[in-house]
Amino acid sequence: MEASPTFESIRRSSRARKAPAKYDTEPAISDSKVPDQPVIKQSRPKRKAAQAATQNIVPESNGPTLEEVLGGMSETERREFRGWVELESDPGFFGAMLVELGIQEASIQEIYSLGPETWKELPQPVHGLIFLFEYEGDDEDCNTNDPPDWPETLWFANQTTANACATVALMNIIMNSPILGGGYLNAVKNNTLHISPPLRGVYLDNEDDIRSVHNFLARRIDLLSEDLALDNKYEESQKKKKALKTTQKKTTKPKRKKRNIDTSYHYIAYVPYEDRVWELDGLQTRPRAVGPIPESPESCWLDVAGEAIQQRMLRNSEYSSYNLLAIYHSPLKEQTSEFGTRLYMCHALHKRDFGGNPSDRVPNPFETFPESRLDPLHLSESQIDRNFACPRSFIETMNQPDFDNTKALARYKELISECESLEVLVIAERESIREMMERYRSRQHDYTPAIHQWVKALAEKGVLRELIQEMDGQS
Repeated sequence: MEASPTFESIRRSSRARKAPAKYDTEPAISDSKVPDQPVIKQSRPKRKAAQAATQNIVPESNGPTLEEVLGGMSETERREFRGWVELESDPGFFGAMLVELGIQEASIQEIYSLGPETWKELPQPVHGLIFLFEYEGDDEDCNTNDPPDWPETLWFANQTTANACATVALMNIIMNSPILGGGYLNAVKNNTLHISPPLRGVYLDNEDDIRSVHNFLARRIDLLSEDLALDNKYEESQKKKKALKTTQKKTTKPKRKKRNIDTSYHYIAYVPYEDRVWELDGLQTRPRAVGPIPESPESCWLDVAGEAIQQRMLRNSEYSSYNLLAIYHSPLKEQTSEFGTRLYMCHALHKRDFGGNPSDRVPNPFETFPESRLDPLHLSESQIDRNFACPRSFIETMNQPDFDNTKALARYKELISECESLEVLVIAERESIREMMERYRSRQHDYTPAIHQWVKALAEKGVLRELIQEMDGQS
């Protein structure tokens, strides 16, 4: 949370309103009757000593420190950093985080409006919503009127450190959705099933893999700035505690105040779980049920979540800004599986009805889809032969007596056409992932050292001074 700027008044002393007289010049005497007297020069030993000390002081070079601050940063340094940097609300960055965390069956899309028309355009199913809003602590609900219990299997973690709300909201969605799967995150969930939400937040804070993924865009200067901000916050808190102890009377009890939030923007999550829609805010003590999941086919849980988001937006000021991301199930795995199954069906059909008769001029499906064409789909002929099979209904159709060569050829062409359509969808989805990761990798590269060396070279050649003088002359 960015603190509002404070301005300190400048106090000026009234003791030196007139310019002091010069001691080294001869005083002007206007009265001619006053006899001439020799002028005695007054020496200023303190001033001379100060000037000599100033001349003898050798300025400390900040070159090595500057070089270190503006230098490149290794992955080990980023991993060992114990803080969390601010994360911008970009669907590409969140999608890259999912890939880095091992989630292959989910994608993220930004939402620009709320309503049934928007929900229908989203790929289904939607596993959760990430809502970014301007946090106004005095107007926030403390969910004290909600029922004290929630499903024991609902995974919820508190935010226990500054700037971690984005990852906490993401984890609160992943841990309650089928996209979790196995692997590393599944082990994290199993290790935190029987501990409280605050301890889950501490667990996430101590996980180097999760924290390093959160900080994947951080530069060295970002990490140093975050360390400095934490130091300043600690000093301010110590000053407030000291002032409170000196002004507080022993007979009075301190009033309970809401905690100050470190950032003016905050991420929370909305997920469907069992028969209700839940708001998972890491700064609250427990999940908040926002409404039951509708049973009618005309509506869905997104309608309930959208209404809760609108109510929260109405509580904020009219100048607040918001951002909404939807995490939905990626169709890539299903589309790839359908493509492999249909190509295997083509191969089985060709092998039974056309493989032994060259005059039919029906090409082998692996000639239509050679390895060069299967490679962008992350498939191969051996994988299709080994991992896919014909559905039972297709085998029964081929074994029917009236299934002649004419029907077989028509079915073969139909399957080839379906494979070509699925090929387009799979390539488009994989290209989207590739572009997202390429953008992610390019943002990881730190150009600060190169810019620093370039500006340094300009200064050494005198070009920088000329540019500054030219700009001053134009202004």
